[in-house]
This record gives sequence, C-alpha cells and structure tokens, in this order.
Amino acid sequence: MTKINFRLIFLAVILGLTGGCATYQAQAVPAGQVSGYARSTQIAGVSWAAEPYDTSEQAKAAFYADVTSQGYFPVHLVFKNETTGNILILRDTAELQTAGNIYRTTRSSNMYNDFEHNKMAYALLGFGIFSYMSAEDANRKMESDWREKEMPEQLIIQPGRTGHGFVFFKLPAGVSLRGSRLLLDAQSMADGQTIKLAMPL
Repeated sequence: MTKINFRLIFLAVILGLTGGCATYQAQAVPAGQVSGYARSTQIAGVSWAAEPYDTSEQAKAAFYADVTSQGYFPVHLVFKNETTGNILILRDTAELQTAGNIYRTTRSSNMYNDFEHNKMAYALLGFGIFSYMSAEDANRKMESDWREKEMPEQLIIQPGRTGHGFVFFKLPAGVSLRGSRLLLDAQSMADGQTIKLAMPL
C-alpha cells in the first residue's frame, strides 16, 4: 500500500468520526389528514395526531441524521381545529409520562448543538478553507431546517384549519417513546378554556 493510499484511508476514517461529509439535505415532512395517522383522537373539537420518529430510519428521513443516536426523540404533532373559534396550542406544556417519570420537551437548538459539524476539524485535517465553508453551510442549513420543523411556542389554528410541527424529547439511555403517554394543553381563545390533550405512544 502506498503512502498516498494510506493517507486517504486515514482521512476517510477521521471524517467518519467527525460527522462525515459536510453536507445537509433538508427533508420535507408534510402534514397529512389527522384521521390518517395510527395515533389520532379528538377532544372538545380539537382533532390531533402524534407520530413518533423514534427509529434510526425515521429520524434520518426527517432530519438527515440519526438524532436518536444522541437520545433525541422527535414527535410530529398534527392538529385540526373543528371548533368555531381560534385554538391555541402551547408547545411548552407538552410532557412525556413513562414508567413513573415525566420528561419535558427540549429545543431544536439543543439537538442542533449536539450534531453541529466540527468546522475546524475539516480545515485542520488538510481540507482547507473550502471544507470549512462547506461544513459551515451544512450547519446553517441543518439549524434552519430543524428550527422550521419545530412546533411554534404558540401555535394558533383558525376554525377548519390545520397546524403541525415537531416537539423533541431528550431521553436517558434505555428509555424510549414506546409505551409512554404524551400530554399537551390547548386553549380556546374565545373563552380561555383549557383543553387537556393526551395520547398514548
């Protein structure tokens, strides 16, 4: 084996350890009909569905990276307002109940920080300023895409309309979404009534 081939293999291994190729491809996750999801229900005029993205394949299909490998478990929420007034969905009220424990959501920015490509590694390993810029561009696309997929802090849904977005849970090793219960608050903006939403995952 020549010195050149050895160096190429060495750099390929290092790149694999530092996050692979510095690219990012945004993956669209459209909202379907609420009734079309395996986990869906209705309460007080609010129809909603929850779809866990808790496998490596699902995570990669939506986020271009296996976020579950770092303990992040996204859940895609889809809502339809079947009342005559506006409905407010409060993201920060979402919580996961599992085996006697309660977990609150984390932000997409926290997940991004754990998956950010190491830009300096590309430059220092001899790939130069272009690799640094490529990693920086990939980071920017990844951060923007994950932020846009995240459900807004306050999601307002007009009568007859739908809204959707992801919430993210960071779970300890050995804990998964399966068998858990997702709780979330909605609010009628007409009278201020709180609507308690619950869904087994």
